[in-house]
Amino acid sequence: MSAHPLQAACQDALDALVSQTAGVGSAAVVTSDGFEVASVLHADLSVEKLAAMTSSLLALSEAVASEMGMSRCRYVIVDTESGAVVTLRVPTRGHDLLMCVLCGDGVSLGSVLYAARDSARALARRLLLT
Repeated sequence: MSAHPLQAACQDALDALVSQTAGVGSAAVVTSDGFEVASVLHADLSVEKLAAMTSSLLALSEAVASEMGMSRCRYVIVDTESGAVVTLRVPTRGHDLLMCVLCGDGVSLGSVLYAARDSARALARRLLLT
């Protein structure tokens, strides 16, 4: 798959996730080595920093899980006083992609996690078909 269809599929998934999930203001799909593929971000956010931190956060979480003799980390939630960050893998074999979703305070983390996982699975299915 060329870069353009990959970026388009990721952008479509993010646009739908942000527009259809209450409280989600920003989201990005990045590579496991910390580079942006697509994003929907507020102007004050650096996609380069977010991509690098998303990659590092998930890698560190997977290392912790491995050291504890646990299976692969499915997702990471960083919950703060002003909102949360949900990070997860896009479950596809052909591309090593991560999704990062930022949401405001007062939203249901369960709803955001459900929407993010659903979006990541839908993106994986779309990538498999292209």
